[in-house]
Amino acid sequence: MVNINKYIKTLNKKILFFSVLFTIILSPSSIVFANLTCGGGGNSQVTTNIDLGCQTQGNAIMDMLFGIINFLSAGVGVVLIFSTVLAGIQWSAARDNPGSVEKAKSRLLSNLLALGLFIFAWALLNFLVPGGLLN
Repeated sequence: MVNINKYIKTLNKKILFFSVLFTIILSPSSIVFANLTCGGGGNSQVTTNIDLGCQTQGNAIMDMLFGIINFLSAGVGVVLIFSTVLAGIQWSAARDNPGSVEKAKSRLLSNLLALGLFIFAWALLNFLVPGGLLN
């Protein structure tokens, strides 16, 4: 009889390794080191070495904040997709084991709660930051 937990742990390590490898290989634009500008012009302009997604409009701090929020949003999306796929694998590998099925359901519920919390936090940040919190 195959030990399912050992198989899932090995599979988790392989999936994590390949997802990190493909992320590094397929996203060279986030690792480009160039002199990029954030902010409008004059004294409010800031030069960065990492592409934060600045739109070079208005305040440099706001531009950088929105770039960082967008970057972290992509990271949250990758983690949620990875965790959901992992829960699906865990559920399909559970077979008739009710304990493993409950763990997979719990992981899926946690993913949904994390997604809801992230959407709320993102909406709150997008409401507060341009609304004058940092002005």
